Amino acid sequence: MKNYKSKILLLLATFLIAGSAFGQSSRIGAKAGLNMSNMTVEGNNDQNLKFGLNAGLFGKFMLNETFALQPELLYSSKGFKNNFDESLIADGEAKFNLNYIDIPVKLVYYLAEDFSFQFGPYVGYLLGANVDTDAEVLDFFNVDSADELKRDRFNALDYGLIGGLEFELEPLVVGFSYNLGLAKVAADNEPTEEMLGDAKNTVIRVYAGILF
Repeated sequence: MKNYKSKILLLLATFLIAGSAFGQSSRIGAKAGLNMSNMTVEGNNDQNLKFGLNAGLFGKFMLNETFALQPELLYSSKGFKNNFDESLIADGEAKFNLNYIDIPVKLVYYLAEDFSFQFGPYVGYLLGANVDTDAEVLDFFNVDSADELKRDRFNALDYGLIGGLEFELEPLVVGFSYNLGLAKVAADNEPTEEMLGDAKNTVIRVYAGILF
């Protein structure tokens, strides 16, 4: 845990240093919102969407009147939901939660003074994983549990592409984005690989924030 905290503090310091380097052309902000996540597992569809949180800091560094660079430091809950509704044995769901620190770096193109398109890469670092189960088995007894999953059964790094749209309503910002993971979630030769195969993270993110 101390190792996680030191890395996060280092990243926060990097934000502050980068902001001072850009001077008056830079802004720092905070935002939070909703994640609708899934994985590219065969057979998954919209019913497997899992709701989670995203929250963190971002910087907006103007390159000129049209383009800006926007790095972000976000807590992001990913994963997917597995429904048992069609099972003869159980009725309910299990939520597989994968919690990351994501670092997107987006190029911002202003389509208008208060409206922008954003696109770029992201890297995520896995903090931990767990599964929440809420199901009724054989119409007889309930299973309601939250179990930690071994972190080393998943790849520690996630990476991919992110694109979205954002409105700036000074000092507020609102927007949405889509994260397309390019990294395999499950570690090789682990039980998670048998369940997830080559599955990758996908996330629809909506948020609101404030510029300082």
